[in-house]
Amino acid sequence: MKLSKIHIGNYRKLKNCIIEFDDKQTVFVGANNSGKTSAMQAIISFLKDNNRFTANDFTLTNWKELNEIAEGWVNENVGSPKPILTDISDLLPTMDVWIDVSEKDAYLVKNLIPSFEWKGRTVGMRILYAPKDIGKLRDEFKEVYMRVRTLEKDATKTVSPTSFWDYLSSNTRLHNSFACHYYVLDIEKETTNAGFQALPDIEYDGDPKNPLEKLFKIHSIEAQREFSDPDGKDNLGQNNLSKQLQEYYEKQIQQREIVSQEDIDIFKAADSANKVCDEKLERAFSGRIDELKNISYPGFLNPEIKIHSKINIKDTLSHDSAVQFLLNKNKGEEELVLPERYNGLGYQNLISMYFKLIQFRDEWLHEGAIGEGTEEADAIEPIHLVLIEEPEAHLHAQAQQVFIRKAYEALIKSDKLKGKDSFTTQIVLSTHSNHIVKELDMNCLRYFRREKPEEINIPISSVVSLKNVFGEDKKTKKFVSRYIKLNHCDFFFADAVILVEGSGERILMNRFLEEEGVKDNYISVIEINGSHAHRFRPLIEKLKIRTLIVTDIDSQNKKADGKWEKGFTQKGKKQRSNNDTIIKWLEESDVDKLLGLGEKDKIKGDVRIAYQTGIPIKLNGNKEESIAYPYTFEDSVALTNYNLFIREGLKCKGMVKDFQTILLSATDVEKCCEELFGKLISANKAPFAIDLLFMDEFEQLDTPEYIKEGLVWLDRILNPEKYENDKH
Repeated sequence: MKLSKIHIGNYRKLKNCIIEFDDKQTVFVGANNSGKTSAMQAIISFLKDNNRFTANDFTLTNWKELNEIAEGWVNENVGSPKPILTDISDLLPTMDVWIDVSEKDAYLVKNLIPSFEWKGRTVGMRILYAPKDIGKLRDEFKEVYMRVRTLEKDATKTVSPTSFWDYLSSNTRLHNSFACHYYVLDIEKETTNAGFQALPDIEYDGDPKNPLEKLFKIHSIEAQREFSDPDGKDNLGQNNLSKQLQEYYEKQIQQREIVSQEDIDIFKAADSANKVCDEKLERAFSGRIDELKNISYPGFLNPEIKIHSKINIKDTLSHDSAVQFLLNKNKGEEELVLPERYNGLGYQNLISMYFKLIQFRDEWLHEGAIGEGTEEADAIEPIHLVLIEEPEAHLHAQAQQVFIRKAYEALIKSDKLKGKDSFTTQIVLSTHSNHIVKELDMNCLRYFRREKPEEINIPISSVVSLKNVFGEDKKTKKFVSRYIKLNHCDFFFADAVILVEGSGERILMNRFLEEEGVKDNYISVIEINGSHAHRFRPLIEKLKIRTLIVTDIDSQNKKADGKWEKGFTQKGKKQRSNNDTIIKWLEESDVDKLLGLGEKDKIKGDVRIAYQTGIPIKLNGNKEESIAYPYTFEDSVALTNYNLFIREGLKCKGMVKDFQTILLSATDVEKCCEELFGKLISANKAPFAIDLLFMDEFEQLDTPEYIKEGLVWLDRILNPEKYENDKH
């Protein structure tokens, strides 16, 4: 049995989102404020803790309609018909939960089987956060609203509540008036257009009230966590390993025996008791401490974990177990130890989070719990759902990679789970860390995308599953997956992406972004090492992420034998482009046509292609401008900055110096482009950008026009308000 998918509606910016779950790990990725945290909180609120709901969890635009409906209640005549739930159900927070069930486990979900005709392996339940009694809610709201309107006449300012939303902003009122309602769903009635099934006519009314509580065990580690700091003023309330072990022992192992306060030998026995307790604690925790060793981090000269009990006269009823780190491991030597809080925070936090997962597992499986063997204690929920929000918040890069590799293993390492396919553990994790994403299969990623539909005019989220994003194209999937793992994973966290062809563009792109004022968003610049941008097309189109592709026109001439060879760009010479990105994205290879394409013709969906175009230039001794056609990025920079490159006293070297020499003597634009082309040796491209960085005049460098046009397009898309008064 496993959680298959959920369908969230009217919860914050998740107005209508379907999230599919992997069998083991599902990872939420996306830019800031894209809805990842909202999804985590929705799962907790619907499946674990209904008291988390607040009025702010309702999708904001829905409050306009809800307020209008409530105003109608106020204006109703005496004796008006009682409102019904379906009047507002389409505006309330909703979650459809779908569970895949094997035939042998069908008895566990008998209350969720929709009909005698059910033949599938999937059952579903809708959870609707709605008024307990909508008629009573109407009457109570109307009474309070009318009373304060009367009082308002004598007040100097508006009296609350001013609306239905204002009325329910009080959590007490909301929780007294609202509750979760449950409805059995039928998989056969699922729509294909991502819409919700109609609300079933009959509400579930079985025992227990919430049939999902016996199917799910929910644990969560949320982002705002506090850990021990050796320099902190107060460590007593922190979530350190000492405290975790103490809680674990009290809950999962056994109650301590109380030492009698009347024992006159307590003073003499204190030291002896410490030794006895140390041995007992060591035996009790031996398996769990060994598990912590399993993460093998950081792997060199790690201090060993040692548990030490502390019994004193002042506190005989509460024996604190303190974790210490053993620094020397040689037998026969006196032990050198330090308290837990004096070890590195990264190491502490990794161990603490890992042990939290162990604690979750043992609590779910009732490992060593008091009362084990009773019917209640042995009733294990089939699905263990563990939610982890942004684990990177307190783990540095290497620790993040260790944690994600070991997290699932920690949750399933139990003899009780061996050979028991009826029990399933699923991790749901949200992250902004490319170090974590690098450790994962792309199939388990769920990308949260921000959208702003015109009809509601507020940002909402949609969710894209990256499972099978490349279809049957295994070669492309292998290339992109490997490239992202080895190079850039912030692809999934950026507001927009710029794909560049070489190292020169990558080195200088941030300078161009600054020069053109495109700096209000998180834009990821990714070097793809050649014209391979088209291989990212399935992923870009799936994510619908705004993408600027900066590439080279790569012109070729046709030889007498019919073969093609690269040549400097010329108009009217029947040249073709040899750039796969241009050819496959724009479906055009004719250089003359490419040079004549307008702005709109270079845009395909959320992608704009930018390549070299003509540059007006007035060479030495020429009275009129000519049009120079660069072949690649480097000669485009030189021709764009012609006046800078020929400036007297310019200190430069390498290819920059070669270009300067050519430009100083050039009088014919076509011959100039040909000579520049002759200097374009691939091995010198990266040094070209580096040499520019050393120039004193670097800050005066202008952005090539084709790149500038692409950056302006990107900025317009991301920040349309900046261009509201632009007539163009």
